[in-house]
Amino acid sequence: MARKPSGQSRRTPTTGTRSQPLSKALANSLGKVVALVLVLGLVLLINHYCSFQPEPFGPDAHIVSIDGDSLRAANGAAYRLFGIDAPELKQTCEEANGKTWLCGRAAKAKLTTLMKGGNVTCEEKDKDRYGRVVAVCSAEGIPDLGEAMVLAGYAIDLPSQGSPYAQAETEARQGKRGIWRGTFEEPAKWRQAHPRTD
Repeated sequence: MARKPSGQSRRTPTTGTRSQPLSKALANSLGKVVALVLVLGLVLLINHYCSFQPEPFGPDAHIVSIDGDSLRAANGAAYRLFGIDAPELKQTCEEANGKTWLCGRAAKAKLTTLMKGGNVTCEEKDKDRYGRVVAVCSAEGIPDLGEAMVLAGYAIDLPSQGSPYAQAETEARQGKRGIWRGTFEEPAKWRQAHPRTD
């Protein structure tokens, strides 16, 4: 029977003892990189969805009439219809028999009705002094909302913008439509006599 020399102790294999600390360090570093990538991805997602602005126009856009010649998109942007001027909201007009009626409210209601089909789109022409976009706008089945408003007699043509709807105004006047069925003050003159206080 062979004896082990005294003084020699039993040794355990050392494979992996040096690589264990190296593996832990690598795993920690890799974990930090993954965590950083996840946080960065989360920040980008939050930024994208929290700063998302819906398209102001299109099939699903929410557009409202402010008055007879102005619109407001869902994003808060205001648009003025090119080439027309409609009675102001508080403006009244007179029927042929002298009876007053709320022509400003009626103009807003007419524009709302014209936009009812949805799919409102606008093509910018200019900006007015209030910073609103001046645009030619259309809605489902209505190629030009400005022209439709003038033709229905709820707005007048603007010579200062090249009289784009002079023919439509002549037809409305001859047909005694809307404000042409009696008398009215031109919206610009009415605004001068009734300046806004807000």
